[in-house]
Amino acid sequence: MRFPQPTVRVRLTLLYGSLFLLAGLVLIAITHFLYRDALDGDDIAEKRAFFAEVEVKEAFGERLPDGKRLREFTARDGRTIFKFVADVHDAAIDDAVDDALREQLVQSGIALGATTVVALGLGWIVAGRVLRPVQRITETARASSETDLHHRVALQGPDDELKELADTLDSLLEALEKAFNSQRSFSANVSHELRTPLAILRTEAEIKLADPGSTEAEREFAQRILDSTEQGERTVDGLLALARSESGLLSRVQVDVAELAGDVVGSLAFSANQLELTLELGDATAWADRALLERLVTNLVGNAIRHNVAGGWVRVEVAQEGGEAVLRVRNSGPRITAEEVESFFQPFVQRQESGAGRSGLGLGLSIVQAIVRAHDGSLSARARREGGLEIEVRLPGNANPGS
Repeated sequence: MRFPQPTVRVRLTLLYGSLFLLAGLVLIAITHFLYRDALDGDDIAEKRAFFAEVEVKEAFGERLPDGKRLREFTARDGRTIFKFVADVHDAAIDDAVDDALREQLVQSGIALGATTVVALGLGWIVAGRVLRPVQRITETARASSETDLHHRVALQGPDDELKELADTLDSLLEALEKAFNSQRSFSANVSHELRTPLAILRTEAEIKLADPGSTEAEREFAQRILDSTEQGERTVDGLLALARSESGLLSRVQVDVAELAGDVVGSLAFSANQLELTLELGDATAWADRALLERLVTNLVGNAIRHNVAGGWVRVEVAQEGGEAVLRVRNSGPRITAEEVESFFQPFVQRQESGAGRSGLGLGLSIVQAIVRAHDGSLSARARREGGLEIEVRLPGNANPGS
């Protein structure tokens, strides 16, 4: 059984408490030995003997009743009466000292235990205050994403290491925000600027095709221009969709994913006339931008139809699982590796295959991934052992995904 890893705050608290306990034990030990050494010193022994002789003389005088001097009165072991009384005093005092020192250790231990508990509480509070800027930095970094980089730590306080770390993170987020905004603006501007010449080329090609006086060579050339123009327009549309999805969501509403998927599949059914198209539509709603969600479904289903084999199949499933709208698109097709699956989500990476598959622009799955990220959803893809691909998209079912 593995226990959960303690947090930094817990580890700091235990460190503070352990250091306090260790320092307290060292202090008690040093105090104990110093007291014992002081009570067992030669000065104390001399004072004991001196006061014992004084007490005996005050009690009996200088001589005994038979006229003998007190100093001449000895015990059986040869000790003088003064020595005998001093030894008795020493024994009693030593016992009292031992009891006092033992009691001092016990009481000191109890006091140390109580103060250690207090030190742990204070350590918990101090660790929390010390780590508060780190928690704020972590929350800011967690709240920041590719589509939301406007968060800043803006830590106030002394110019210490934590403030330097917070300022560095703020500078990094600001630089990233500028870079992403510049990239999105460039993609959107270039796409808009390309629309005009493409529209002119398309119009001229259509006019030439409609001209009854055009020769066969001119018509063939005009058709090639028209096909190229349509591909360019699809590329522009893809770039615009990618730029918009990466710029965040303008609005969200409750979207019936099953109804939307059914409409999209119906509109694409004509291009899947050689494929078996299956729908499993359960009740599912997503808190999403309807236009972007429609583009997501269109790209996934279109990708499954385009990259398939003759006599193949496409299955689209919609369900509600754990408060999330789930969209699964499976299709037959050529066998692919896990490394190839990862590359499909890179812009302008096209699949090279034979069979019924038709080449695309390499933007479809990149747009899908950007839309999923903008909705705070999740995307997974895996290659099927028999060939083809399975993609699963999960989107929040309501405005508060955590609820």
